[in-house]
Amino acid sequence: GNGWDADPYTVRVRDGWLLGRGVADDKGPSILCLYALKYLKDSGVALKYPVRALLGANEETNMRDVDYYAEHYPMPAFCFTPDAEFPVCNGEKGGFNGEIVSPKLDGVITSFEGGVAHNAVPDRASCTVQVGAGALVQTEGVTFEVGEGGSTVIRGWGKSGHAAMPEGTVNAIGLIVDCLLKSGVCTPQEEAYLHVLHTLHASTDGSALGIAADDGLFDPLTIIGGTIEMKDGIIRQSFDCRYPTNTDPDKMTAILTGVCGDAAHLENLSSRVPFYIAADSPAIQTLITTYNDVTGEGKTPFTMGGGTYARHFPYAVSFGPEHTDLPLPDFAGPMHGANEGANFDKLIEALKIYILALLRLQEIEL
Repeated sequence: GNGWDADPYTVRVRDGWLLGRGVADDKGPSILCLYALKYLKDSGVALKYPVRALLGANEETNMRDVDYYAEHYPMPAFCFTPDAEFPVCNGEKGGFNGEIVSPKLDGVITSFEGGVAHNAVPDRASCTVQVGAGALVQTEGVTFEVGEGGSTVIRGWGKSGHAAMPEGTVNAIGLIVDCLLKSGVCTPQEEAYLHVLHTLHASTDGSALGIAADDGLFDPLTIIGGTIEMKDGIIRQSFDCRYPTNTDPDKMTAILTGVCGDAAHLENLSSRVPFYIAADSPAIQTLITTYNDVTGEGKTPFTMGGGTYARHFPYAVSFGPEHTDLPLPDFAGPMHGANEGANFDKLIEALKIYILALLRLQEIEL
């Protein structure tokens, strides 16, 4: 995304923090696992179970590399992915994705684009309309630029973040939608579609759409609009929904179809069911005990809205070392955000936890 102070792929160190794309999610944690394996190898410890590090490169786009692995290798008796917060995440929400697609529009909107990924709240978006800036109402978070042929480019300036944790984010696409609706410059067909998008962007808990859900086991449902594009007069708005166990994609599809009415339709729908591993299972108890022994805390397992490789294995969880509870300094940003940061001391603490956990897993029956 945008807003980086330096090259995202050149790691920087500042005041005890690593800065760079993936230092928290998930390149930094991957490096910790390699160092943990190096410790096991160098120490010459006898292993009851062989230990292997699996580095996937398809995690953000459907994790199909796991399918290949499952076809060619036996699945592990147990595994953890370092793609979450400590202490242990033993459950992940379901996922529901798709696009809200307009009919072919022939109005004042000639271009609309924004977002870099369906699973991230966009901090920037732009829309070109064939009217002068004087016809537009100035609303919060948007700016106007003179375009070609008397057109105006509306730019939205929001705040990015991960789709699984949208609290505190500001969707740049929603800012532009609100500006267009308040300005009243679009055709009835365009306005009808924009009203559907406004309903999507009005809340990240799905309440405006009528799909809010909370089962008491997972955190409540979340939904965000990730990317938008216009091609050949048709606008496509992607959405990313993370849902608990008391709703399902069929129910949400029916409700969203009703919201769309004749103004839009749904395309490219996909979903994944929630997954949950009992907190009292032996391996999970080993991990949670190890974490608490190292840190002196008394934490218990938790569930989350993010999706990790863990859901694709028969007995797996996600296990640190991201720290969303740790205040970020002004120069660092969140996962999937500009200037992504990870606290170095917390990474070293995680390395100790991983080494000890791998040793203790050797002592139980898997």
